[in-house]
Amino acid sequence: MNARTITAVAVAAVLVVSAAGATAFAQPNSPAADSTAPAADTDADAAQQSDGATNYTRLYVDEQYRSLRLKPGESDTVTITVENGEDEAVTISPHLFVPPRGERPVKESWVSIGSSDLEIGAGEERQFEVTVSVPEGAELNRYGGTIALTNETISYPGRPAQPVNGVSLNVEVWQEPNVRVVSDTYVHSQVQAGDSFTREIVVENTGDQAVPVSPELVTEDQYRPYNDRDTLERSWVDISAPNEIAPGETATISVTVTPPSDTDRGDYRAELDLGLKDPARSDQSTHWQRVSVRFQVWTQPDEPFQTSFEVSDDAENVTLDLSANRYRSADSEPASFDVTFVSPNGTEVAAERVSVSNRGSVDLGSSRQRAATDGTYANGGESQTFEYRLPDPESGDWSVKVMPENAMQFSYEVVRNEE
Repeated sequence: MNARTITAVAVAAVLVVSAAGATAFAQPNSPAADSTAPAADTDADAAQQSDGATNYTRLYVDEQYRSLRLKPGESDTVTITVENGEDEAVTISPHLFVPPRGERPVKESWVSIGSSDLEIGAGEERQFEVTVSVPEGAELNRYGGTIALTNETISYPGRPAQPVNGVSLNVEVWQEPNVRVVSDTYVHSQVQAGDSFTREIVVENTGDQAVPVSPELVTEDQYRPYNDRDTLERSWVDISAPNEIAPGETATISVTVTPPSDTDRGDYRAELDLGLKDPARSDQSTHWQRVSVRFQVWTQPDEPFQTSFEVSDDAENVTLDLSANRYRSADSEPASFDVTFVSPNGTEVAAERVSVSNRGSVDLGSSRQRAATDGTYANGGESQTFEYRLPDPESGDWSVKVMPENAMQFSYEVVRNEE
C-alpha cells in the first residue's frame, strides 16, 4: 500500500490530517492537543512524552481526500482503507467531523459509516465504508467535512480544534443545467478608433420556467489584464437583450462596442455578466454566464510606412510580399495596400500586384469559437499575402512606401531575384 512509503522523521510518523491542513506531529511548544480518545484509542496517559512532545495514534490512509458529485436523491459509497502504524492493536472510531468554519458543512443526516470490526491489529489494515445520501430538495452547493478516525484533536492558537487523523470529504450537490450559453464566451476583436463591432451571444433555456436576463458590463480593476491594458469604458458599449428567455427557447444578446475616434490605441478588456439565473445551478456559480470582452483599438495612419533596400546590378526583378492577418472574429473590410516604389533618383514607380494568396490553419482540438466551426474543424485564423513585383530595376538604393487599409498588422519581405 502506498501509505507505507510515507517517511517518518526521527521517531515522528507523518499522520493523516484533516482538510484544514493540521500538522501530523506536534513538537515541543506546539499547540495543545486533546488526546481524550476512548479506551479503544491509545492510552491518553501515554500521549505525553517526558520531553514534552505529544504522540498521536499513527494511522495511515490510501487516499486523504474524497470527493462525491451527487444530484438530489442520489447516494454513493466510498471505501476508506486505514493502516495501523502502531505496535499494538488500535480500535478506530470513525465519525463525521464538521468544522465551525469554511465550506458549508456536510449534513450529518446524509452520512452513514460502517461500524463493524473496527479493531486494527499492529501493522494491519482495515476497511470501512462511508455512504452519502443526498435527500430530494437539497440545496445545490458544495459541502465539506472530515471523516475523523479517532477522537484525538489538535488545535492552534486562535483556531478551532480539528481531527489529528481524518479523511477530507467533499460533496457537490448539482443538477443538469437548464440554461447554457451556446455561443463562445470569449469576445476578441480588433477595431479602428471611431468604428464599431458587434457580437451576438446565444443563450438556450431547456428548463420549464422562464429565465430572467439582465446583462451588465463589469469593468472593475479586478478584471484588468496584465501589461497595464486599459479598461473598457461603459459608454462605448451598447447591449440589446430580452427581459427573459421563455422555456424551451433561445435568445440572442447583442453587444456593440464603439470606441470614439480619439481613443488611444491599445488593448482593452471588460467582462459582461449576462445576469442569468439557472435554477439548476448554485447561486455561487456565476462564471458560466460571464463573457470576456477583449479587443485592440488601432488608428488609420496619415502617412505611409517606408523602408529602404539595395538593388544590385544582377537583379532581374524585385518582389514585395505583404502579409496581413485576418482576425477571425473581426468585423471589418478586407485588407488592402497602396504600394509605391521609389527609385534611386527619387522617381516614384507604381507597383504591380501580381498575386493574392490566403493562408489559414485548422485545429481539431479547439473548443472555442464555436460559431466558426462545423463541430469538427475549428478555424484557427487566416492571413492574406499580397505580392508586388518591380521588373528590371536599376541598381542602387531603392525604397518602398506602403499605405495599409483595414490592416492593423502586416509583415513585409523584399526579395531581389538575381541572375
